[in-house]
Amino acid sequence: MGLWKLLKRPMYIIFILGITILMPPSGVQGAYIIAPPTSLRVALALDMASAEFAVSEGNYELVDYMTQRVISPVPGSGSWVVAPAGNAGIQISNNGQPVGGLASSLVVLRQKNPAEQNIFRFKNKRYRGDLLIENLNGKLQMINLIDVEQYLYGVVGAEIGMTAPDEALKAQAIVSRTYALYYKERPQLHYDLGTTTLWQVYGGYDMEVLSGERVKKAVDETRGIVIYYDNSLIQAFFHANSGGYTESAENVWYANIPYIKPVAAPEDAHALQVPQQAGWPAVTYQWEKTFTRQELLDQIKKWNSEHPDNQVNVGEILDFSASRQAINPVTREYLPYETASKRVTQFDIIGQKGVKSFFRDQIRSVLGLKSTLFTISLDSTVNIWTAFGTLDTFNMTKDLLATNVDGMVSKFNGNNGNYYVISAEGVKTVPKVFTNVKISGKGHGHGLGMSQWGARGMAAAGDNHKKILEHYYNQDRNDGRLTLKIYQPVLK
Repeated sequence: MGLWKLLKRPMYIIFILGITILMPPSGVQGAYIIAPPTSLRVALALDMASAEFAVSEGNYELVDYMTQRVISPVPGSGSWVVAPAGNAGIQISNNGQPVGGLASSLVVLRQKNPAEQNIFRFKNKRYRGDLLIENLNGKLQMINLIDVEQYLYGVVGAEIGMTAPDEALKAQAIVSRTYALYYKERPQLHYDLGTTTLWQVYGGYDMEVLSGERVKKAVDETRGIVIYYDNSLIQAFFHANSGGYTESAENVWYANIPYIKPVAAPEDAHALQVPQQAGWPAVTYQWEKTFTRQELLDQIKKWNSEHPDNQVNVGEILDFSASRQAINPVTREYLPYETASKRVTQFDIIGQKGVKSFFRDQIRSVLGLKSTLFTISLDSTVNIWTAFGTLDTFNMTKDLLATNVDGMVSKFNGNNGNYYVISAEGVKTVPKVFTNVKISGKGHGHGLGMSQWGARGMAAAGDNHKKILEHYYNQDRNDGRLTLKIYQPVLK
């Protein structure tokens, strides 16, 4: 893990008093790079044709990693630009002037004294730590090398909100630390984490300053603490709001994770009780989305353009079907009962040319929904007493036949697109095929693990961070399988 996993080049690792020291490749002269087991590689930008950065505070130097040559000290003024030189080199310039000749494919903007406060600027944001610049196949990868505790200063407030109660901030700090270190232990890319909601939101030093001292205090007071389940570091999934009930992992992502199970979260309604701005955060708890037929077609067209291998091609869309059947975590077959939270696990788009099905969390993406906890209604929906004496629901009636008082069988109102229904509210016009869709939902996010608004609600009610984490990651069993303790790095 750490920097050496990124480099993918031969080197020697020496362990001295619990500190991992990364020695340069054979034949390289100069200083070594110390990579503590809690350092992270956060991708700030990928595949850039060129990049610009500057030092805002402290003392840095540019170092060619492969040769350990100090290319140049980097003063706190002026603009530095880097660009790939073919597939194996990096060109550097300062205020428009070339600096240091051609560097190798790995250059580090390195702090001279990490004990001091050092801040660099990249893409109009400030960051702590070092900046690794890698030429990967002719494109620059800009990676922030930063200690996990300093990283969390720029995460916790961005994720749960800087106004959250202290115990909710502590819970988020522990969850985000666990999340980051879990992925550090299992690197699949040349970095550990990104900066967006695909990972967890990281706003760097600017977010740290904006979040204030309460967030830093929450990080500091939980320093090093992570979540273990049966002595293994957990995948600490979290989301904005579960809408009142979290869900099992297998009903969202197919994975069977023993600590990601459903639990009631009535405290999610806390999002309704705080000051609102343009409906937020109430819309994280309860929301509504409507489509005209044209808007729906535009949404599906957008999906098709972004997913050429998974397109919706069913002709004229006539109806929808939503199933909430739970999934067996072992066999992955549907069970004869619904998910605990009532989340949708299969959504069918029914058209003249066939049916297109979407499953679990992908359903959110195809329709642009906040969650899969929803119901759908069409303006064409009616309840009709049939000739068999049953009251049936129909979403489409263009092919239905009716018998009139003279015994004649015909389509509803002939070939017209609408017909008339007498209801308790009087006579209303109903389209034979829907013209408008209304989706009523609850929650925001995948619904797995900790609900951030639920955590805020629990903390506001007096629960501490330990109770919050036990609730969401062990369903209040208090059986000792879930533990909070100082992170023990796995050395590989």
